[in-house]
Amino acid sequence: MKSSVPTCQSLAEWLNTHVLLASALVLLCSTTPRVFLIWRADPIHLTKSIPDVPTYLTPAQSLIEQWAFLDGNGRPEVTRTPGYPAFIGFIMALAGGNLRTALVIQAIVLSGGVLVLYWLARRILPPLMAFIGGLLAAFSPWGAVLAGLPLSDGTFLLLLVLIFFVMKLIEDARNLSAVVFNGACLGLLTGAAILVRPIWPLIILVVGALFVRFGPKRKGVWLLLTVTLLCAATPVFLWQERNRREADFNGLSDITGKTVWRYLAAQVRAQVDGQDRFELTRAAMLDDSNWGLPVQDADDEHWRRSKAVFHEYPALTVYCFIRSAAEHAIHPSPDVLTWARLNFPGDFSMLALLWGGLLSLAYVGWRYKPASDRDDGAIDRGWLLIILLICLLLTMSSGTSFGQGSRLRAPLELIVPLLAAVGFVRVIRTGSRLAVRLKRRSSLGNIMYFARCKPQPRSFR
Repeated sequence: MKSSVPTCQSLAEWLNTHVLLASALVLLCSTTPRVFLIWRADPIHLTKSIPDVPTYLTPAQSLIEQWAFLDGNGRPEVTRTPGYPAFIGFIMALAGGNLRTALVIQAIVLSGGVLVLYWLARRILPPLMAFIGGLLAAFSPWGAVLAGLPLSDGTFLLLLVLIFFVMKLIEDARNLSAVVFNGACLGLLTGAAILVRPIWPLIILVVGALFVRFGPKRKGVWLLLTVTLLCAATPVFLWQERNRREADFNGLSDITGKTVWRYLAAQVRAQVDGQDRFELTRAAMLDDSNWGLPVQDADDEHWRRSKAVFHEYPALTVYCFIRSAAEHAIHPSPDVLTWARLNFPGDFSMLALLWGGLLSLAYVGWRYKPASDRDDGAIDRGWLLIILLICLLLTMSSGTSFGQGSRLRAPLELIVPLLAAVGFVRVIRTGSRLAVRLKRRSSLGNIMYFARCKPQPRSFR
């Protein structure tokens, strides 16, 4: 039996010499399940079964018909930032208003995120590990479903991987003009990501990571950081000014205040009173929808009530926050099969084993000590750490909500496949070496056995 190590080495050499073909294969593996899943879904069912869908499609439709960003009541929309509604609205305009066609186009476009992840992986991992990481990301059912749903998560994931990729280009650039140009692109991508999902601390994370990776002593570092920060903050500032001018609301979005009150504070009160947290959330939604307050006053009231609960039960608040984030991070989320009508008995257990296996391999990959001679290339643990920290912090921010399944752990769809690929290759190669050693020991044992059993020549006197 031949060892698989030479096979891995030959595959790594093939991947090095056939970059375009490998990229095309990754893109095909990414596009196929994403288009298939959304093609099987019923757009009307999606709109009715996912409460957040109308909150994106309504302002998107108003952009198409009135060139205005309005909510269902014809007022300026401040809960949803314009990033995703503008994106899906543009696609719907191209598709002639057909939602199914628009979602298929969206799935094809967002499939490119896996390709960008593969290109990033090629710069920080050996070829074989990068390729396996791309395939794991391509066939992940959770990431595949997000690409087709009329929600902001898939678009945010694409922008996030583009941010990491451009940041790597900046690190590798040697020309100052290229560094500054890529820095401007990085800033615009960061601002766009915040307008898709209103997490403004992403600016701090990106600029901080850029400073660490680019290096404080490199020429042009302060110019780079200034350009990146300005390009990232400008679209966010302009949107806040729009909200202040048209809705008399001084903020990026009021969704944070609503979520904190309706979910996190409701969960804390449910723990205190021994009630069902979902029931308290529904009651909070029904209650604040009848306040009749202006947007700014309603947002202030959400925060005032939430802070009162948090100040009274600080330890319980921390517990509920961590619990919700952990639930999102590990939940198998079989609902990803529901929209494509692919549920089956035991789907929860199967998806739990799949996600648990990926997390286990990712842990092995993180603990793995790189060795360029054994790995057919270098593993940049510094870059893996940067991606891991940002993805974990973004996932931890989901602790303000609960019951959202795999949607709010979307950033983990970037780092887990990469680390799992490192762990997978390590396990395969370790198993192969053990098999070779066992075979050698077995062969040596057989030789010694036959040597002992070989009849001695009889001597005649």
